[in-house]
Amino acid sequence: MTQKEFEEITQRVVKPEDYKVIESLYMAAGDMDKIMFCKEFKAMCAYVYENGEIELRECLREIGKRLVYLEDVIRTLKRAMKFRNEEMAGFLLGKAHAYDDTDFRNEAVRFIGESAVVKKTIEMGLPLWEEDKKHIRSMLEEQCEKN
Repeated sequence: MTQKEFEEITQRVVKPEDYKVIESLYMAAGDMDKIMFCKEFKAMCAYVYENGEIELRECLREIGKRLVYLEDVIRTLKRAMKFRNEEMAGFLLGKAHAYDDTDFRNEAVRFIGESAVVKKTIEMGLPLWEEDKKHIRSMLEEQCEKN
């Protein structure tokens, strides 16, 4: 939902910095319909008649700030997990080839996915397993079907 949509639905003006808070609250509301969100939000906020603006309550500002902070933490954790999973997959691929055991390879697939495992195997200069070749063939067949 845009700031313009919010203002049209609520029939209230909102400052751009306040809309950032509103937007984070709306995103945190999950699958809540924007009409319902606006209706409930309008009921929770004070209305300044002189300038037609919604005035956010301090608790909503604080909740919005907390949501923005938590979203940033989640993004950071996701990046760290992705990096860690890629490292673990590389380790498992090395073990798979050292012990000639595809179970390690299959665990690497659980961490980063089939395509990423094939790519990492090539990047590491390791020989391709039969599963890798099968995956490459299926990708090439899909590509040929699209063309």
